[in-house]
Amino acid sequence: MASIREEITGKIRDELVAGAFEAGRPLRETKMAKRFGVSRGPIRDAFLQLSQEGFLAYHSNRGVTVRHPPALEDRSFVASLRSQIELHIVRKGFEKLNSESHAKIEVALAALKVACDSEDVIEVAKADMEFHRSILHECGGEEFIQTWRQLCARMLLTYSRLESFSEAYGEHEEIFELIKNQNLEETLSAIERNITTAAAQPASSSDIDDK
Repeated sequence: MASIREEITGKIRDELVAGAFEAGRPLRETKMAKRFGVSRGPIRDAFLQLSQEGFLAYHSNRGVTVRHPPALEDRSFVASLRSQIELHIVRKGFEKLNSESHAKIEVALAALKVACDSEDVIEVAKADMEFHRSILHECGGEEFIQTWRQLCARMLLTYSRLESFSEAYGEHEEIFELIKNQNLEETLSAIERNITTAAAQPASSSDIDDK
């Protein structure tokens, strides 16, 4: 069962992924504590976790602000770093994948299908990231996943697939089929194409109040 800190961290993360807070906006512990009906402790812990993940920027004596999405040229650079990590892990651990691994990755793919069918951009973004994480985990890439998560966070700040949910699912279904068919080089190419496409998506621009 998730702790209060984990629940609040998850809710704030979802809103950040959805573009619910204006970039550069300061987030206040007291306002968030009042909003969620908790003390400032869980909010402070959530802010720390989300700063480590790359969603928030911590400023000494000034608290946290919502990170600005990277500019297009920076998104391309971040995507290239993420791509290098994923391709390295998959290339190195592809032979470790077996029927049990395939089943676990397929569970993540099914969750992505549900999210895409619901056209919920938050759930699609989360399921997209979880699909890739499941592949990296099954390929034995745990030591790189924390760094990978930080790069994904920078990309998620610009995530918008509002007009192409079926296309997003199709890209991941292709990756899974190539993995099942044990086609390493085609799998690597499909993963790289998917990451490049995600980096090219325009930023979401919705906004809500944090009171």
